[in-house]
Amino acid sequence: MTKEEQMLIQHFNDLSERAYVQNRPCFTDFLDMNEQSLLLSRFSGPLPPVLYGGYELAERKIARFSETEVSFPVKWLRITPAHPKYSENLGHRDFLGSILGLGLERSCIGDILVKDASAFVLCLNRVSDFIISELRMVRHTHVIVTEMEELEDVIQPEFEIIRGSVHSLRLDAVISLAFHLSRSQSCSLIESGQVFINNRLNVSNGASLKDGDHISVRHKGKFIFIDSNSKSKKNKCIVEIHKYV
Repeated sequence: MTKEEQMLIQHFNDLSERAYVQNRPCFTDFLDMNEQSLLLSRFSGPLPPVLYGGYELAERKIARFSETEVSFPVKWLRITPAHPKYSENLGHRDFLGSILGLGLERSCIGDILVKDASAFVLCLNRVSDFIISELRMVRHTHVIVTEMEELEDVIQPEFEIIRGSVHSLRLDAVISLAFHLSRSQSCSLIESGQVFINNRLNVSNGASLKDGDHISVRHKGKFIFIDSNSKSKKNKCIVEIHKYV
């Protein structure tokens, strides 16, 4: 474990200890998937973490340490073109770059969902008003930022349904099916630390998946694994993959 990882684990344990001793909730900033994996695998504080990212398949999440259920200190913001007719074709990178260009740290910002020329951004409470007042341009497009309250329809993920058969429920075989990769390409992604199962880093090609597991592959995407518990005539496992689009 690196010195930075040791310091991060100590920070998690300190937050848990503070929440326990002072009987008040403590929160991290947004954690990437490596940090979440480190938290879930090495944490040893008195109060266990609860992770939240705003929707089911969120990649970036904050952790709460608390003995009671309390709200997470986050808000959803909507960024829309001021003049939709003249808007550029903006993507995730454009919105993120403009937000960070205001001088904010990446740890203040959760996932960004882009839909119908708008972006929906989960951020920490402490930076929401600043983003609303200061973000005026994304690339060359004038934008308006507003706080949102009703998110149910917005944050429902859309999936591509993939059905197929694999020789076994090994991780490398299922990733190959999900992203149309060769077995060697899937193995390379796993061994290089690009794959997470239920927010935990996994470097074992032979890891066996279970029904409902959430898989995230960096630079490729994420999906939910569905095991049909059925076999083909050639004795292959018939599975279904709900791939996030």
